[in-house]
Amino acid sequence: MKHNLRTWSWVLSANFGEGLPYTIINVMLVALLADMGCSNGTSAMIPSLLALPWMWKFLWSPFVDTRSTKRRWMLAMQAAMAVIFCAIALSLDGPWWLPVVVVGSALAATASATYDVACDGYYMLALPPQQQAFFVGIRSTAYRLGMLFASGCLVILAKDGTAGAWQRTFLIAAALLLLLAVAHKFLLPKVHDVAEPEQESSDEKVGMWTVWRSFFQLHRGCELVFMLCFILFYRLGEAFLSKVTILFLKDDAANGGMGLDNEQYGLLYGTFGTLALVVGGIVGGICISRWGLRRCLIPMVLSLDIPDLLYVWLADAGRDAGFVQLGSCIAIEQFGYGFGFTAFTVYLLECAKGPFLTSHYAILTALMAFGLMIPSTLSGYVQDWLNDYATYFVMACLLTLPGIALSVWYVAKKRE
Repeated sequence: MKHNLRTWSWVLSANFGEGLPYTIINVMLVALLADMGCSNGTSAMIPSLLALPWMWKFLWSPFVDTRSTKRRWMLAMQAAMAVIFCAIALSLDGPWWLPVVVVGSALAATASATYDVACDGYYMLALPPQQQAFFVGIRSTAYRLGMLFASGCLVILAKDGTAGAWQRTFLIAAALLLLLAVAHKFLLPKVHDVAEPEQESSDEKVGMWTVWRSFFQLHRGCELVFMLCFILFYRLGEAFLSKVTILFLKDDAANGGMGLDNEQYGLLYGTFGTLALVVGGIVGGICISRWGLRRCLIPMVLSLDIPDLLYVWLADAGRDAGFVQLGSCIAIEQFGYGFGFTAFTVYLLECAKGPFLTSHYAILTALMAFGLMIPSTLSGYVQDWLNDYATYFVMACLLTLPGIALSVWYVAKKRE
């Protein structure tokens, strides 16, 4: 099976373009708000709430599917994000920077979520099934590279944490997205863009209520309750950690943090941490493909949750933890997250079934996003209230227990 250079180029660049803005809004924005003087509660809450468009994107996905082509949607959304990030950059040295950042980031999040819908649809239209299967791992790697660039390289560029440094960072992000839009104008082949076969005859007859009803017809009773609990609680501890760990690594030693500057944070968490996350995901995929979800689930949920204890140790050790020790803890925790998250993804794929696979999977990922959004929105305020990182991390570790218990229950049910 041959894959020409053009195919490799657009698959890599298009999926890099998915990971980049998502990480800018969900990760990099936390560091920006902290550097600009916002409290931990505000710094965690705003990016968490800005995840809503990815949660609700399935609501407007039919519009993307039936209006214009996926290729045009991709080009338009990348150009729109470039303009928005440029506007955010120009506002950072003015008195109204916070409202501009919030509104601009909300618009960019909506554009990014819409780009994701169009990109996924374009991928299925532009490549035959054999090539789609071949490039699945390549897509995931390209997405992670986008995350790596945003959480590593871009944060490092804002080394001193001043408004001017963040202006340069957002202008570079805007230029890169504009460059991707221009490149995709030439790289993305024009394809016959039609509705999926199940919708081809009449898109209007298949409404959201029909999709939701079919979902609840397939998942009922105890199965539905278990599925909802598993989705909401499997990543509960990680949801409480995701934003606060960034704040902990950057906060002053006097406040119990590790006191990293943006260059150190970008190197340790954004670069080495993301690389460990990628490797963990790859190893997790290999393990599940060989031994299946039932055999892998308990080791994977433990690998997701047990490394969280490292943050308890770091919070207790403080600056006594050396740079190498800190980097090792971050790498181990991120590897465990990548490894453990693979099992969760496979579980969602198992639950997506019936005549509307794409829509059912969108519903499941929306539930996942909801399960992450609420804890991460509250996380900064809870940490402010506790006023102690070590106590907060102990609480987060205890909140991993429901996910572990549900995983044990799932394996026990499968053995029956």
